[in-house]
Amino acid sequence: MAFERLVPGTVEWELYFANHIFRYQFALNHLKLHNKQQVLDAACGVGYGSMYMVENGMKPVIGVDINKEALKIANKDFTRGDLIFLEDDCHSMDRAKQFGNFQSIVSFETLEHLPQPLSFLQQCFLMLEKDGLLILSTPNALVTSPDGKTTWAFHEKEYTPAELYALLQQVGFSNITLYGQAYTAVGIFRQQVRAELNKINSNPFMRMGRWFQRAVKGQSFGATLAEQLEDFEIIPEELFKSKPPFVILAIAVK
Repeated sequence: MAFERLVPGTVEWELYFANHIFRYQFALNHLKLHNKQQVLDAACGVGYGSMYMVENGMKPVIGVDINKEALKIANKDFTRGDLIFLEDDCHSMDRAKQFGNFQSIVSFETLEHLPQPLSFLQQCFLMLEKDGLLILSTPNALVTSPDGKTTWAFHEKEYTPAELYALLQQVGFSNITLYGQAYTAVGIFRQQVRAELNKINSNPFMRMGRWFQRAVKGQSFGATLAEQLEDFEIIPEELFKSKPPFVILAIAVK
């Protein structure tokens, strides 16, 4: 995949939205379980996850991101009551600090982008109130870059479960639980079918036919067999060896 973030109206949005909102659902379940309503969404992107949390009872939610274009989309498409978007750097989060300590911080697919991941995690630890929750995700390097070489141009480093656990411990978290996001049998089957369909669609005659339909008939084509929520499941750390997840999720309590 060659995109950096999900943007509404794109094929990537249609194809991968379920993959990403699944993690916000995971976070929401745990926030409700621990009665944490105030949320900082660090590196919120275009803000769909922040809006999802507000619409499901979290308030207030502060979404921060360093990318101005992403925040323009957030303020245009995803603004709600009890939701504020701010331009801020995750290494320092100076603007977010004006809201005081948070009951919870969520941050998905952030750590791997940061030149100074420890600075970000230290800020998270300092900005949480006592017993506050940090819920984050990052690609599982054992699956996505087993040779140590990431295929994503914007990733500084991808982490193994052990490395992520060690980073969280290093900044002061002691109550840490790891989970994984893995594909279900349905998700694996859908992946295989999608791969075959993409092979067919890449055939020169198929490409020419699609071009003709777009140019002459004005027909548009969406994503090929988009991912669905049922394609994913959350697994505990003890199953990582038998069913390696493609994403690691951590819940750390201050």
